[in-house]
Amino acid sequence: MEKERQITIDENDEIVTLTYDDGSQEDLYCMAELDHKGKWYVYLQPVQPDEEFEDDEVIIYEVAEDEDGEEIFLPVEDDTLIDELIEELNDAIEEEE
Repeated sequence: MEKERQITIDENDEIVTLTYDDGSQEDLYCMAELDHKGKWYVYLQPVQPDEEFEDDEVIIYEVAEDEDGEEIFLPVEDDTLIDELIEELNDAIEEEE
């Protein structure tokens, strides 16, 4: 199971800082936040270029709350759900154009 992440969002820059259980941090651009079947999902891209990700790839997390009411991101691991979320994002982008 992937580690739980705490988040900080800078609304002006649309940057999310993920803080991992080991204390390390990673900055990602918040590309979109969408509601899908009653749950919120966030679409992120790394701020620092990374050979692991292509320019058009996004990382998708479910936005949830921990037992203290703090916002956390949960990894989306279901391939069918990922496909639905990508389609939802593409539809939202097309609507904006």
